[in-house]
Formats: sequence, C-alpha cells, structure tokens
Amino acid sequence: MRILIVGAGAVSGRAAIAAAKSSGMEIITTTSRSEDIVDSAHTIHGIDLEQSDAVDKILADKFLTAKPVDYIVYIPARGHVGIDITESTADMIPPSLAYSVIPYLKLANALKPKRTIALSGFMALPTLTKIYGAMTFTKIAMEELAIRNSGRLQIIRIGMFYSNSVRGIALLAQRRFTREKNFLPDWRAEWKASGKKFSDFFYDMNYRAEEETYKEHAHGVPFRPTLPEDITKGFLKAFAGEQAPIINVLGAWSWTETIMPQLPEAITSRAHLIPKSVYATIDRNA
Repeated sequence: MRILIVGAGAVSGRAAIAAAKSSGMEIITTTSRSEDIVDSAHTIHGIDLEQSDAVDKILADKFLTAKPVDYIVYIPARGHVGIDITESTADMIPPSLAYSVIPYLKLANALKPKRTIALSGFMALPTLTKIYGAMTFTKIAMEELAIRNSGRLQIIRIGMFYSNSVRGIALLAQRRFTREKNFLPDWRAEWKASGKKFSDFFYDMNYRAEEETYKEHAHGVPFRPTLPEDITKGFLKAFAGEQAPIINVLGAWSWTETIMPQLPEAITSRAHLIPKSVYATIDRNA
C-alpha cells in the first residue's frame, strides 16, 4: 500500500507516519522545506499550501503518480482563531477552507485513493467555542463532508494535545486578556485565581471539559489527556478498515460516529457562514 501524507512534519503528521510505517506502507510526504521527511520513501519538496498551485505541484511529482495511492492523510489547518465563535464573520471562512479543506478534496479527486483522512477536534466543547473562532466552521465543514461522502472521506477527531498550534491559540487569547478587560471575564477571574500560566490554565480547563462531556465513552478507563501515540492508534484504526466517517480519539477513549453530533446553538445558528460550494468540491462520480 502507498500513502501520501501532507503536513507530515507536525505532531499529528508524525503520528500518521508511525501508523503508516507500522502498517507496512510506502510513505510519500510533502514539505515546504528542502529537507527530506524522516521515514519517507519519497519527499515532495517546496509545497507551500498558501500558493494556489500547491496541489498541482504535488500532482506533478512522478514518483507519486507512478503507482496508485491507497490513502491520503492531510494535516494542515489554518483559520481565524483566538476569538469567540460569535465573533466569526462570513469573510473569515473561505480563506480557511482554501488552506485546510480544498487541497485534500482536489487531491482525492485526482488520486482516487481508498480513503482521504483529515483531522478535526471536539468543537462542541464549551472551552473551544470561546476560543476557536471561525476555524470552528472549517472543522464542521470537514466533518459534514466526511459524513456526506462516507467511504471516501474520513475524519479523525482528536482531543487537545500539546502542539504549536494550541500554544498559538492560547497566546492569542492571553494577548486579548491584556488588551480587552471585557474579554471572557469569567475565564479571566478563574485564570488569575489559579496562579498558572495561561497556556497551562487553558489546557487544564479544556481537559476538565473533555472528561465531563465525554465520560459516557470511558467504559471504566480513567481519563487522561491525548498523546501522540493515541493519534497513531486512530490512524491505525482507519488503516485497518474502519468504515465510520468519524473516528474519535480522546486520550485512551475511542469510539466512532456516523452522524454529526449535537452542536450548541452558537454553532448551528451560524452554519450559514459555511459556503455551500465546499460540499460540491468532491467528485461524486469518483
């Protein structure tokens, strides 16, 4: 089997590589840099997903297209974060989709793998609705796409783990606390009382929310934060043939879903912010 992993240098990208290597796959990766990705049979260099021709450059690689690709894993994601989702506006969504979603749909159309896998998070958590901003709607679109195209697209929804992206979100929120005295006053009071760095406070608060919200899936297993090896297990589950469009990985807890979860009104009342055109990007006849 052959796999293309876009964004393999990230923590979750390394987790995907570990799963692919364990599964005996030939691994092809992309990078914006000139160095090869460790454990890749082949690295496609100079791929900048901010550029409109990034997908074309990937598809022009002769090693990639010499034989069929069985799986695509797409890691990159970018969007307007560090704000409450109620502050999201329609103009914030398309640039995020263009970077986080459209490329993997184009790759799926062109390479026609067995499955194209992307990553989401537990967007319904009250902690994330206060801080994940417009990126929330990108993730919701990704999940909806997987459910509408079950069998071709799949999402691994993962719990919060230590990463540069989460640290960046926490930093944006902390800067707003410094500038705006009315930004999330309840959080501000709890944070100041905790005596913790904001990033540690945010992680701990989110972990409490994860445990409380999803404890029905514990099945006697104690809660713990998600680790890279848990993400690897999620990918292994996908590579082993799991058919559900959504695989949930929350620490040691794992379960699947075939429909969208119940979402808070703050999200559902703004679902119109997602342009309907994104759902037509995938080739229905592939």
